[in-house]
Amino acid sequence: MDKETELLNISNKNEGLRSKMEEENQSSEKESELAKAGEREALMKLGSVTEEADKSSRRVARVTEQLDAAQAANTEMEAELRRLKVQADQWRKAAEAAASMLSSTGNNNNGKFVERTGSLDNGMNNYNTIAGTMGSPFSEDMDDESPKKKNGNVLKKFGVLWKKGQK
Repeated sequence: MDKETELLNISNKNEGLRSKMEEENQSSEKESELAKAGEREALMKLGSVTEEADKSSRRVARVTEQLDAAQAANTEMEAELRRLKVQADQWRKAAEAAASMLSSTGNNNNGKFVERTGSLDNGMNNYNTIAGTMGSPFSEDMDDESPKKKNGNVLKKFGVLWKKGQK
């Protein structure tokens, strides 16, 4: 009987250990599934964050390109403005020289007084910011003409004024 009770006790212990082992296996399987689910969720979040970082870096590159283009355009516009200021100054000096020659009293204009009809400084403020062009005091007469024709016409006007002054 001792052996039977001992066998019975050992079988009961084995059954208890088996049930504990099955419970442990089930809980470890659940934990494993939870860990896999957490890993998948973390990978999805990582993918989302990586995608957002890529979008952000592309946006930064695009904005940087736009900034560079704007700075280049600004530099070009500044150079054009400097060129136009020099050109306007040259026109002003030429106009002042022509006006002083025409208005001087001497043998060439027989004592006639030639009056200046407008301010030369107002012509300097005739800059068209939209078209980026500088107006001329003579531009009202030649709206649709090319720049070469304009220069020729201005020179003709100076020539006519010069001849009138010499008569």
